[in-house]
Amino acid sequence: MEIKRMQLGMIQTNCYIFWDENTLDCAVVDPGDDGEQVAAFIQGRGLNPVAILLTHSHFDHILGIPGLRAQWPNLPVYCHPADVNPNETTTSLFGTTFPSVSSFGNVLPYQEGDTVPVGGLTVHVLHTPGHTPGGVVLQVEDALFTGDTLFEGSMGRTDLEGGSETQLLHSLKRLAQLPGDWRVFPGHEGSSTLERERTTNFCMLEAMRRG
Repeated sequence: MEIKRMQLGMIQTNCYIFWDENTLDCAVVDPGDDGEQVAAFIQGRGLNPVAILLTHSHFDHILGIPGLRAQWPNLPVYCHPADVNPNETTTSLFGTTFPSVSSFGNVLPYQEGDTVPVGGLTVHVLHTPGHTPGGVVLQVEDALFTGDTLFEGSMGRTDLEGGSETQLLHSLKRLAQLPGDWRVFPGHEGSSTLERERTTNFCMLEAMRRG
């Protein structure tokens, strides 16, 4: 598996493209707000996109969907049902309204225990609420795409609508208890490893301490 990170938009959201080196099938995790740039990379590498995978539905993670759909109109978007806003728009921290996930159409639900094939790769879905009700972590081989659940040295904020510190700490404890080590690819800032976060991340340490 190959992984490309692209930092997009005003909040420098991490978009990830990962692909099967044999089939060249790829998936886009959280396309940020610049689908055209993501599409250009995919086309430049000769990849075949099969899915957009959302870790959650905040605006800075989803606004790139139309740019990708301009090239691949039938590209499915996967999102946890708890994060598919049935309204036409959602309001951001900046007082601006943005389209909700549901407004893009062809949104498929995935939740705890589901899998999504990407070529010869298998994406496993872990429901990790707290930052949002429908937040998920996506496990592919030895990689965890953690969205805004787990950051390098910290965790996602819980003061936005639908956030819960109790739930997020429970989700961090669950991740900490995964056996072995994993590469961690968060929704913002730098990458890490799960073992590093187990030993240095004060949020994860607090989650484990609470028992």
